[in-house]
Amino acid sequence: MPVLDVTVIRIPYVKAYTDRIGRARRYLRKPGCKAVRLPGAPGSAEFMAAYHAALGEPAPRSSSQAAGTVGALICDYYQSAPFSNLKPESQRVYRAILGRFGTKHGHRMVHDMPRSKVAAYIHEIGVVRPGMANLTRKVLRRLLAHGVRVGYRTDNPVTEIDSYKLGTHHTWTETELAAFERRWPLGTRERLAYALLLYTGQRGGDVVKMRRADISDGTIAVVQQKTGTALSIPIHPELLATMKARPMNGLTLIGDIRGRPIARCTLTLLIRKAVEKAGLPPECVAHGLRKAQMRRLAECGASTKQIAAISGHKTLQEVERYTAAADQRRLSRGAIAKLKPRSRTEQDT
Repeated sequence: MPVLDVTVIRIPYVKAYTDRIGRARRYLRKPGCKAVRLPGAPGSAEFMAAYHAALGEPAPRSSSQAAGTVGALICDYYQSAPFSNLKPESQRVYRAILGRFGTKHGHRMVHDMPRSKVAAYIHEIGVVRPGMANLTRKVLRRLLAHGVRVGYRTDNPVTEIDSYKLGTHHTWTETELAAFERRWPLGTRERLAYALLLYTGQRGGDVVKMRRADISDGTIAVVQQKTGTALSIPIHPELLATMKARPMNGLTLIGDIRGRPIARCTLTLLIRKAVEKAGLPPECVAHGLRKAQMRRLAECGASTKQIAAISGHKTLQEVERYTAAADQRRLSRGAIAKLKPRSRTEQDT
């Protein structure tokens, strides 16, 4: 049997490893510099752009990155202030989306790229993943807006492309919450994950980053990844009981079975499997626990500002969207109770 001559190309300062769920991850680890995660496959335009950006060097341009092409615009956008101002997690998402777009359309000239091409690309994604299509539309709109600013073209072909109408995450009902708690008693990892999501009212990405060191004077300090909002969340007695029932053996409040930090997707998967075993419907997802907390607060008469102090929302509209499932019957009774009864004299006149 012939022996294959496999050549391994090593890129300076790039270290690779496989995470616990089997995904390959690569980082640039240069002595004296902060480690930077590199997206995409080694050698791809997305990977090399991130690699050279991490080194502080201009990325060499391939044929698909010739002057005036989509590939060149993407490289220019990576060096722009709007992109630099994004949070690291947002930059990672933008690079992933633009990397895929650049692979397919990087050779095209920006000035004569028709709207129909961009619309077809977004529609192809939307057939299967409408949420991702909307995110792609948002990223491409910002990319082309940068193209207009720097003179690649005079109009933005993405602005007139319609977004997909999405449903909202299901808000867990009290019956569903009780069923989960019956199946997963205090002391289980599933109950701890559930309680952290429910009683802090935070997104999964923020929950997995909560550390023991963030607890002080009966509160948990949180800096939300999505908004950068700093919050101080009082620890509810139910959450405290859950935390005491399952002592932590790591730095974070929720980790894997060995106490090591976990990713948001791992937390989401943990809740999904626990929901299935509890016999609950699949729409009971992790994010719905955040909405359930907002619903409970609204039903208890918390003000919009009080709810926003937990959720981190900036506007009234966002809070109202999250509390839309508040118990209408209970709220309507409260409203009618505020009406003073009319006297008999007033009724007869």
